[in-house]
Amino acid sequence: MKNHLRKLSFALLFFLTVGLLAQENLQTRGQLPDDVFETSGLIYFNESLITHNDSGNEPILYELDTLNLSIKRRITISNIANIDWEAITQDEEFIYIGDFGNNLGMRVDLAIHRISKVDFISFDTVEATTINFSYEDQEDFSNMGNSDWDAEAFFIVNNQFVVLTKQWKSFGSVAYTLPITLGIHKAIRVGAIADVGLITDVTYDVVTNRLVIVGYSSILSPFIGVVEDLNIESPFDGYTPQNLGLNFVQAEGITQVNSTNYFFTSEYYSRQSPTIESISRLFSFEISEDVLEIPEVPEEPENPETPMEPDNPEPENPEENDKLVIFKDNFTNQYHYSLSTNKEIYGQIIYDVSGRQIWQNSGNIEKKGTIEQPLESSIYYLTLYLEDGIIAKPFAVYQ
Repeated sequence: MKNHLRKLSFALLFFLTVGLLAQENLQTRGQLPDDVFETSGLIYFNESLITHNDSGNEPILYELDTLNLSIKRRITISNIANIDWEAITQDEEFIYIGDFGNNLGMRVDLAIHRISKVDFISFDTVEATTINFSYEDQEDFSNMGNSDWDAEAFFIVNNQFVVLTKQWKSFGSVAYTLPITLGIHKAIRVGAIADVGLITDVTYDVVTNRLVIVGYSSILSPFIGVVEDLNIESPFDGYTPQNLGLNFVQAEGITQVNSTNYFFTSEYYSRQSPTIESISRLFSFEISEDVLEIPEVPEEPENPETPMEPDNPEPENPEENDKLVIFKDNFTNQYHYSLSTNKEIYGQIIYDVSGRQIWQNSGNIEKKGTIEQPLESSIYYLTLYLEDGIIAKPFAVYQ
């Protein structure tokens, strides 16, 4: 049991360390224009950022200034509609738009539209040609609610598209390849990954053969995932997650300026209870060898201890007993928390509604305590990192 806990402690330490490294070079560049509050894809081209909105919006590409984020140009694609534009990518000759959003799993008109870069630079109204496809292994097209056949990410490698699905039910992803040529194609399954979160975009660097994925968790905690030395026959091999230290940020589009500098966008998000509003923004971060370096796992002792069974085995569904309560003492105006669990707590973080980290504690964390950090009137989230998961709870501070 001690050996098991030591491994869990090391894994969590690595997770927190990587998260801090990623967070140190993460920058918020500013709020996006209101016209692109539903930003969904992103590329860097012609020294500008190119983005678009998702389903139900106009078939327009927006060219943004990288410094002040103003809209420099609007390029309308006159012969297609925006059914559910979810991604954008490019090669030397064309810009490609992924119209393959498929939340319900019912679509039989999945498409990738392409426009000439020459036309894009020269005109504010252009026409597109279209590549249609379907997944080779999808047989059921009935309304599935939140399905596993949605997709919001694709890239080009070896003169072919690779589409990464966004699985709403299983929180994994499947990679499919299809030809880059015009026509109607079957997308061929080439790999899968489980339990990574909701993947919303990807960018590929042909120079370093590096794949960088962006997405968010079920509680809108954004992440990036890095694949070094991409193997197109198994695209998720070597996938390494990186925590960005943000919360309640719906990350949507990602692109790179060069092999170390990246941008990603977030979509506007709001909810009523508790009140949360997260504006659409542009972020930047760097990936260097130092950030990606994984510490060596400590060697096992020559004669390891035989693991001992715990005196009181955990119930079949231990998460049901992990309950976090936060309450205010009206006499002292202090906020107290209490966590009912038999697990160790390795980290404690408070976020505000924008996802900004307000306070962090990683040592001597009690299961009952007082929130000592001074907080202004607002909604906050207390997040506790356990040995096998994360618990987050909103609470309102009022004077």
